[in-house]
Amino acid sequence: MLIAAAVTAIFCWKIIPGTIVDRAVFTGIAHIFDKSPFFISGNGSHAKAWKLQSIAEKSDSAQTPAPAIVSLGDDLEGFFQSSPASPIDLAVILSNFQRLGVKKAATAAALAWDAPDPIGLAALDKAIGGFESLVMAAPLSRGAVPEPVPPAFRRASIAIDAIHGDTALLPVVNRIPLPGIILGGGSTLAGFQALESEPDAEFVQLIARWNDRAVFAFPLLTALQQLGLTVDGVEIQMGKSIKLGPVGPIISIDSYGRMALPLKTASLPPIIPAETLIDRSEPLFSSKAIEPVILRDDRSLAEPGTRKFSEQLPAVIFTITSGAALYPERDYPRIPIYLELMLLFILILLLAAICTLPTSQRKMAFLLIITDCLFIQAVAAGYAHLWLPGIPALAATLSAVLFSYGKNIMAKFRALFLTPQPLNFQP
Repeated sequence: MLIAAAVTAIFCWKIIPGTIVDRAVFTGIAHIFDKSPFFISGNGSHAKAWKLQSIAEKSDSAQTPAPAIVSLGDDLEGFFQSSPASPIDLAVILSNFQRLGVKKAATAAALAWDAPDPIGLAALDKAIGGFESLVMAAPLSRGAVPEPVPPAFRRASIAIDAIHGDTALLPVVNRIPLPGIILGGGSTLAGFQALESEPDAEFVQLIARWNDRAVFAFPLLTALQQLGLTVDGVEIQMGKSIKLGPVGPIISIDSYGRMALPLKTASLPPIIPAETLIDRSEPLFSSKAIEPVILRDDRSLAEPGTRKFSEQLPAVIFTITSGAALYPERDYPRIPIYLELMLLFILILLLAAICTLPTSQRKMAFLLIITDCLFIQAVAAGYAHLWLPGIPALAATLSAVLFSYGKNIMAKFRALFLTPQPLNFQP
C-alpha cells in the first residue's frame, strides 16, 4: 500500500496541474466563493499559477457617457466651400476642434474625394497631425486581388493568433473600396465603418480578418480611445467576449465577431452642427471626460449604410463603454515544492498506519482523510488564495482505499474459488 499510494501521489502531483481535472476542481471551488461571473487564466503550475478575475456590472452612475458628436450636415446656408465637404472644409473643422481645446478626436466620415485639391489635402494633413489621438474610419470589402493592410489599420489591429478560440467564422476583408482615402500619418488609427462584402446583420460587427491581422470596428476603437486604453490590451474569446484592457469593460460577442447584446441608449451625447464651430470662442466642452469628439456624416444624401452607421454610432459606443467591469486579478500560487512533497509524504505514512486498523475504524479514518482533503483544499483557495496539492493527496487516499479493500476481496475470492472444498457424499 505504501508503494501504491506513493506512486499515485507523485504521478498525480506531476501530471494533474493544468489538466481539465485540475481546472474543473478550481472552477468548482471558485463558484463556491465567488457568485459573480469570472475569467480564469493560468494553468495551476508553480510557474503559471491559477488567476481569477471577477466581473462586476456597472451601476447607472458609473457608466461612461458617449462622446460628443459634431454633425457634418447638408450645409444649406453655405458655410463651407462645397457639399459634401471638401478637404479644405475638413481642415477648417478639425482646426476648430484644436482651437477649442479638443485633444482627442475621431472622424466617422470616410475622407475620400475623386479629384481633391492638393492645397486642401496639405491643409487637411496638417490638421490631422495636430491631435494627440485621432481615430479614422473607412469601409472595407473583399476583392479578387488582396491588398496589404494599411499602416493605420495595422496599428489598430492584433494578430489573429492572439485570439482565443476558433476564428474561422470571422468575415474576411482584403481591401478598401475607396481609392485615395485619407487615413492620416504615423500616429492615427483606423477602424471599419462597414463591411461591404457582408450582408446587413441585426447586431453590430466588431471584428474582421485582414490577412493575418484582426481589424476592429470604428466604434470599438473610439471606445478604447475614450477609456484611455490601447489595442494591445484587448483580449478576445471567440463566441464569448471582448475584454478591453486589464479591468474591462467586457462586451459579449458571437462566433462571427458581432456584438451579442442590444444597444443601450440611456445617455445620448450632445450633437453640435459643424458650422457653429467657425465663430465659437469659448471651449467646446467644460470637461475632458467626454473626449474624443466625433465628426459624423449626417448628410441626407449619404448612402443608406452610412446614415445607419451614423445613427447607431453613439449607442454602439455607449454600449461598449458601459459593459461589465472587471475586478483586479487574484493569484492562487502554489506552496514551495519541498513543502508539497513533505505534506504528501506525511499523508502516505498516515495512510499506511490507517491500513493496520480494524475494518470499522479504517473506514472511518479513510472517510475523515477524504473529507479533510476536500475541505482544506477549498478553504485554502477560498480564503488564503493558495492552491494546495489536494488532488494528488485525494488520489493517494483513494489508492490506499482500493489497496486495503482489494486485499480483503482477493482473500475472499481465493477462499471461495481457489481453495479445494471437501466432497460430502450422502449415503
